[in-house]
Amino acid sequence: MSNNGSDGDGFIEFYASEALICPRRIYYRLKGYPERWPEFVKVRLNQGRNTHEILGDILQKRFGFELEKHLVLRSSRLGIEIHGRIDAFREFPIEIKGKTSLPKLPYEYHLAQLNVYLRWAEAEYGYLYYIKLHERPNTVIGKLDFSDFPVIKGPNFRLFEVPYDKSLFKATLKHFYSVKKAYERDRPPKGEYSYACKFCPYRYLCYPSEE
Repeated sequence: MSNNGSDGDGFIEFYASEALICPRRIYYRLKGYPERWPEFVKVRLNQGRNTHEILGDILQKRFGFELEKHLVLRSSRLGIEIHGRIDAFREFPIEIKGKTSLPKLPYEYHLAQLNVYLRWAEAEYGYLYYIKLHERPNTVIGKLDFSDFPVIKGPNFRLFEVPYDKSLFKATLKHFYSVKKAYERDRPPKGEYSYACKFCPYRYLCYPSEE
C-alpha cells in the first residue's frame, strides 16, 4: 500500500476514522445519504471540537506538532484509498478523543484509526489521548501536567502508548474491501446493531419505524 496524494480516479475513498466501525454506516456515507445527527450527539461533537482546538494549540505552540496532518494511503490492488487527518503529528501521531466517560482500555476502532496513521508515518508507536468532555474544555485541560510529554497526566485524562500492529492493519484493509464489494453490488452490508447505533447519523435508515 503506497503513500499517494493524487485524486484517486476509480478508487473508493474511505476515512481512517471509519476503520473497523459498522460497515453499513460506511456504506450509507459512500452512497451519499444525508447525515442526521441526534441533537445530544451534536452537543458532544461541538464540545469535542473545542477540546481538540485548545489541546491542539498547546501541542502545536509548546511542542512543535503539526495539526490536522492530511494523509492518503492507496492500494491499487484493492482499488481503495484511505484518507485521514492526524490530530497532531511530529515524528509520531497523536489522536485526541473527547469522551463523556474515559475507557479503561482503548476502543478497538480507535486503535485501528491510529494504526492507519502509524502505517502512513512508518512510526513504531503513537498515542491515544482520551479526555473528558466539558462545556468549558479549559476546566479540564488547565489541570493537566505536560512536564513528562508526550506522557500527560491529570484528572479526567487517560493516555495509551500504542505500537504499530501489522495484523490490525490487514484487518482494517479487509474491512474496507468488504464494504467496497457491497457498494459495488449496491446492497448494504449487515449492520452491527450495537450501542453505537444511537450515535449514528444514519440511524434513521436502519430504524425507520422510529421516524
